[in-house]
Formats: sequence, structure tokens, C-alpha cells
Amino acid sequence: MASDMDFSPTPSPLPQDYNYCNCSDRITTVRVLVIVAVLSMLLLHILGSLRRLSSHDLLHSIVSGIYTHSYPLVSYIIGLMKASDWYHVHFAIWAVFLLLLLGNTDSLTARRLSDIDNWKSIYVKHLFKVFLMVYWYVMIASMRMVSKSYLCKNTKVVAEYMKHKDNNLGEPFDPVTMEGYRYMVAGEKYCRVKRPAAGGKPWYEQDGPSCLKKVTTVEQIWQCKGRLLLHGQRGKLLKDLCLSMALSKMLNRRFAGFELSEAELEKTHDFVFKGLLSGDKPHQRAFRVVEEELVFVHDLYYTRYSYLDRKGRFFALCLPVIMFALCSWLTCLLAMDRRRVALTIFITLVVAFLEAYQLYLYIASGWFKVALVRSYVTTPFLQRNRCFLEMMIGLLLRFKGYRPWKGRLGQYCILRDLGRKSRVSSCLHYATLFLVDKTKKGRKNSVRLSENVKKAVVDSLLRSEGQLTNGVASLQNNRVHDKLSRACDATATDGTVTRTILVWHIATTLCEHHPVDAHDREDDAVRTASTLSRYCLHLLAFSPELLPDHISESESMLDRALDEASQLLKKAKTLESRCEELMGSITHDGDADGDHEASSIVKQGARLASLLIDNIPNTKFRWKVLSEFWAEMMLYVSPCDDARAHLEALARGGEFITHIWVLLTHAGVLKRG
Repeated sequence: MASDMDFSPTPSPLPQDYNYCNCSDRITTVRVLVIVAVLSMLLLHILGSLRRLSSHDLLHSIVSGIYTHSYPLVSYIIGLMKASDWYHVHFAIWAVFLLLLLGNTDSLTARRLSDIDNWKSIYVKHLFKVFLMVYWYVMIASMRMVSKSYLCKNTKVVAEYMKHKDNNLGEPFDPVTMEGYRYMVAGEKYCRVKRPAAGGKPWYEQDGPSCLKKVTTVEQIWQCKGRLLLHGQRGKLLKDLCLSMALSKMLNRRFAGFELSEAELEKTHDFVFKGLLSGDKPHQRAFRVVEEELVFVHDLYYTRYSYLDRKGRFFALCLPVIMFALCSWLTCLLAMDRRRVALTIFITLVVAFLEAYQLYLYIASGWFKVALVRSYVTTPFLQRNRCFLEMMIGLLLRFKGYRPWKGRLGQYCILRDLGRKSRVSSCLHYATLFLVDKTKKGRKNSVRLSENVKKAVVDSLLRSEGQLTNGVASLQNNRVHDKLSRACDATATDGTVTRTILVWHIATTLCEHHPVDAHDREDDAVRTASTLSRYCLHLLAFSPELLPDHISESESMLDRALDEASQLLKKAKTLESRCEELMGSITHDGDADGDHEASSIVKQGARLASLLIDNIPNTKFRWKVLSEFWAEMMLYVSPCDDARAHLEALARGGEFITHIWVLLTHAGVLKRG
């Protein structure tokens, strides 16, 4: 009877000369490769979630390498299984779970912006996995949603909506209570752009009232009387999270090339200057909102969250829950099996862990929280006091995910990093046939973005009222412009921002290491000025596309400054000795070598440092002047027409200048003075 119930397949008879050793070696090879593949994709999942929090080259190289080689590796492993002459009972299970890991255990959809518009090639690449097409479809559809053609169609809805709803000049508005600010949080899918007939009305005049009722706005959320949003700091944070979502939709118009119709309105200016930047510590709220906004933008282009959000508010919860339950059940069954199934149990545990991890990340993400808040605002039943569902929503809203971004500023100092290069990166550049980027001048360093730096930038923005200048206003406000006018005019000889940054950076470095100033290096103004000075040089060396001047011009001028410094400071090996030698090399009368100094960037920087030290003897006031200059310079260089360059930077950990660019965009400051 027992034999009648045995449905296990009977292995076919093998030839007498069958090589069992060779078969055992092949199975061992498959086991090793399966372990390598599982561990690699586990690493891909963990590091893929950390990409926007780090700009470290090693992390991005690992993600890129695993992302590139995971598909051929899994295909090769499955090919080995199929080509094996000996049947292994768990080959089929391993193959299925490897494909599941490959297709559904990471929210990463693209490594770079260029991958997105090539979604068709990705589609063809994955066609051979037809029986798992549901997983691939989600990833491919996510990429298609942010390709230029598809994104323009969807962003046009927001552009038309803003033109219709935000240009009503007669309506009252209050940037504190958000009255009159109908920025769209969700519901754009109900506003389909219809092609009007000749002389016909656009969509928002044809059926505007019916579709706009389904749109959730910032104004609606601020007017909600529910307990979760009405009281306490947590309620304010949830409102601001929804505001970040709305602002991200508006920002996407810049990436798609649409006009910002509200940029010239007083209402837009007041939203930032009288709303977002109001209160005791305006820099904290402003940058928190922008940081969360850029998370939504990053996820839209580089993860699947936006696709899952559009297809259903809570659709993304279903698949991970089902997969986690299935993997847990299968693990229990395998654990009771007396045969050697350790590798299979390991794979199922990894899949179960990653599904649970992915579920937690989504619940803790802003997408899920905004969906919950939207349901809460649009459903009065949920707002009843002490409602069980309200308590559950409040509990889910307490989940915390990763911080919005890395919160660090890159630092590069010409005089400190002179002659330093990463030989490892250079070797890898040639060894990998140029797949790894060649090392730039110097090495990458970073420091934590301090509250003082944020405050300095915001204070400078409030003083300027949106009228940006290249540091001249701060010098005039401190009444030192006349004393430094000669040096300031010299930096403007070619009209480039790059020269100004280089000259003032060298001057700031020399002042920082001046013997009189050395004991004040821990002062807030000193740290702020030095940090922003080195950050601007970091952008010049590693991300020149984010600065106003042409990349080739910026790189050429930086190379020229480095060559000049190398020639002048051949013998000096330490930063202090270089500063001392450079200060001793300048001519104080400025007559004999005037023409040479006018063309020498390094000499101009040294002369400016001398003027700062001689004309502003008060050390604290000198550093106040420098910190305000650099804060104003950061604002001046931030407006940028190349929005896609900022989008590329988000995939590499993000940049502080992108946050300032976004803040200026929402204030209607799109051009520098």
C-alpha cells in the first residue's frame, strides 16, 4: 500500500560507465554558484536601498556590478541545472527561487538616468522569463512611467492643473494656513488630458468640477480636523510629508521641460519666504520638506514605489505578504524533511527575509504614509474620536524608514589635496576597459552637513528676498566691499563663476591657516565658511555640471589653478607650509607683478587673503564676512537650467546644491541676477 502511494519519480537507469564523481562535482558547483547568487542578490537588495544615502564609489560600484552580472549568473546556473545528467530533487525549487530573488526582491529599477529611456531593451532582455512576467512587468512598467515620452504625458496633467488652479489672482491665500494653495497631493489620474477640438475647451473646463473633486490638495489636508493631523508635532510632520509629495509633482515639470506657470506670482514667493521659512528655526522645516520631496523624486525615477502607488494605494502590500507566508510555510515543510535540504531552506529563508524587509520599507516609506493620510482625510468615518481604524492608521504612521538623504557635504581643498590621486581608481579605470570612471583631481572627502550651514544659507536667502548676487550684496551689507573692490574686480575679469570660486576658496583657506586665526577654527562662522568653500570646490572637481559655467571651462580653469599651485609650492609638503609659502610669495604693492597676478588664479587668491587680513583685523568679523559671502555664493550658483543633471545626482547619493535648487524653484527663483 505504501508503494502505491509513492509518487516520487523513478530515476532512469544509468549507463554502467557513468561518471559519478563528475556528477558530484557538477552538483557541488551548482550549490556554490547558488550560494554566491543568493548572497549577491541579498547584498543588492540591502545596498540598493542605501544608494540615495551615500555617494561612496565602492557602494555604487558593488550595486552596479551585481546589477549587471545577476542576470547572466542566474541564467548560467539554470543552464547548468538543465544540462546536468543527474536529477537533483531541489533543482526546480532553487531555479524558481533564484528567479523570484532576481525579479522581486529589490525595488531598484534603474542604476542611471540613461537606463530609463532604454526600457525597451530591458523588456526584450527579460522576455525569456515569461512565466514570471508579472514581476518583470512591474519593473519595466515603472521604468516606462518615467521615460521622457510617458512622463511628459502625465506631467502635463499637473502643468495644466497648476495653470488652471494657481493662476486665479483674485483668490485669497495664506502661506501659513495653506489657504488657497491647491497643490496636488494625489488624484492626477482622474484628470485625463483630452485633446480639445478646434476652438474647444481644455479638460479642466470641460469636466473640471467632476474630476477635481477627486483630487486631494495641500489645502484640504491642512483643513482636516482629524485628531492625527490637528495636534502635536507628529501631525505637522505628516502634513509636511504630504506637502513634499505635492511639491515633488510640481518639480517633475522641470525634469519634463514644462513651464512653471506660477513662478512669477506673489503667492509662490510668499509660499517659501512667508510660509516655509517662517517660525523660529525656518531652516529645519524648509530642508526637511525638500529632503522628503527629493526622496519622492528619486523613487519615481529609480524604484517601483511610484508604479505600485498609482496602481492602488495598498496594492503593494499584497504580494510581499503572500510571498512571505508562502516562503515561511515552505521552510517549515522543508525543515521536517529528513533529507539534506540545508541549501534550499537557506534560499527560502533569504526570500522570506527580503520579502518581509521589502514590506517594512514600503510601510515606512512616504508613499504609503501619504496614501494613509489621503484615505484618512477623504474618509470622515476614520476621523471619529478613538476609532479603532484611526488608532491602526496612527500606529502604521509611526514606522520609520531610512533617513531622507546622506546629510553630508563633499570637501575638496586645492592646497590640501594638491598632488593626491587615487591610484587604485586609476588602475581600475584601465583594467576594466574604462567601465570604472577615471579618478579626478584629489580624493573625495566629506563632512556632516551642520545646522549652522543650513541656517547660514536660509538667512542669506531671507536677506536677499530672492534677488541673488555673487557675494557682492553680503560684502556691501558688511561695509567691506570698497576695501576689497580691487580683488573683487580682478575675479570678474573673465565673467566666470569658476574663477570667483577658486580665488575666494584659496583666500578662505589661507585665512583659516593664518597664525592669528588658527585658534578660532572651531568657531561656527569659521566652520561654515570653510565647509561651504570646500564644498564649492568639491562640486567644481567632481560635479561641474551642477554649476553655472560650461563643464569644459570649469575643468580647464581648475586644472590651470592646480598647475599654478604645483609650480609655486614644489617644496612645501604640508598644508601649513604651503599656506605660509604662498602668503610670502605675493607682492604687496601690486605694481611690479600686477599683470601676472591678474592672470594667476592662485596669486589672486593669496592677494585677496592679504587684503582680508589687513583690512579686517577683527578676526570674528572677518569670518562673519566670509561665512555670509559663501552662503550667498551657494545661492547664486544654485539656479540651473539642466534639471536632468540634478536628477542624475540623486542616484549617486544626492547633493546639497540640489536641495537649494529645489527650494529656489518653489520660491519662483529660476534665474540668478
